[in-house]
Amino acid sequence: MRILPVWSGFPGRSHRGYLGLSSAYLVLASKTILYDTLGFGEREGLGQRLSALGVSLEAVEVVVLSHLHFDHAANVDLFPQAEVVVHERELDHAERVAQNPRRDPACLYVLLPLLERLRLRAVREEGELLPGLRLLHLPGHTPGLLGLEVQGAGALVSDAVKSRFDLEGPPALPCVDPEEALRSRLRVLKHPRIFPGHDVPLVRIGNRFVPEGMAELRLFYGEQEARFIL
Repeated sequence: MRILPVWSGFPGRSHRGYLGLSSAYLVLASKTILYDTLGFGEREGLGQRLSALGVSLEAVEVVVLSHLHFDHAANVDLFPQAEVVVHERELDHAERVAQNPRRDPACLYVLLPLLERLRLRAVREEGELLPGLRLLHLPGHTPGLLGLEVQGAGALVSDAVKSRFDLEGPPALPCVDPEEALRSRLRVLKHPRIFPGHDVPLVRIGNRFVPEGMAELRLFYGEQEARFIL
């Protein structure tokens, strides 16, 4: 099995709010799996990026949506042929947010009718997705956040640990249940290698986690380019 980064996230925000630059990964196992579909601003380039990794949009067989926030689930409709895996608690949460969007402004509750038309698989428990792949329920950031443990490679944990800056202290915002989030973080940090929702992979060395590589953000202003590296 292999994990290929579609994009690694960037752990930053602006004066106008979150950049929303999240992580998404291909997992090449007995099926081709996409973990998260990025935000709407990356919609046009998602197919090109997958093609550069040797996988077409049509070749993705399973999409695991870690949760239904705008920066992780916006492009699920580009994969109508795929089985879409979402936790039942996440769907229930989106139904509640639809009644009052202020409960969780980041939640794409408008996806609910679309998900019903896709090959939706709502899961209730943790367990095997495919041989060597185990779904993890990591609530807190949202009620139904799903991680994916990849045997021999690490755990994709999305916003259960958003970045290297979320390894201790209060859980990063937004967070619907801080107590649950802290319990999920403790579970996540037992893995020797984790793939956060907004950073490069983090690997345990001794008693701390260190980034594997550099998180990079490139901005373009006409012909000029600015680079930010963490």
